[in-house]
Amino acid sequence: MNKIVKIIFVIALLLPLLGTAQCKHFTKKHCIAQLDDYKFNGQLNAAILARGDTAELVLSFYSGQKYRLFVCNEEQLGDVTFVLLDADRNVVYKSKKGEEQIFDFQVPSTQKLILQVIVHGEKTTHSLEFQGCVSVLIGFIEPEEVSNN
Repeated sequence: MNKIVKIIFVIALLLPLLGTAQCKHFTKKHCIAQLDDYKFNGQLNAAILARGDTAELVLSFYSGQKYRLFVCNEEQLGDVTFVLLDADRNVVYKSKKGEEQIFDFQVPSTQKLILQVIVHGEKTTHSLEFQGCVSVLIGFIEPEEVSNN
């Protein structure tokens, strides 16, 4: 009996890592190319979400750089949108359903912004709820490259 408990415990610890691996593979295969000429900052911000879920992330942006924010999700999740908020929670940008979830911008000064990712749809009442990967990618263009464009 003790051996079974240990096995269940180990499996419970490894399950989140499997989700992260799933997202990493999905992101590399389907999302990074959408950054185009922007350099990927190398940080993979991803989560396994379901319909009706909302996730929030605080991100730092530096003045003088041009940014591309891209929210990429598995198609089976349906509509995913995002809202970018300043430190006072004022809306900086709000994406729209059915459109590509990309926002190109610059900030006037170095600051932290809050990103809310919303997976639209109703939560199901049964246990067969699809969960999928939602990745947030940030690309940037160096200051000297911005002035040349």
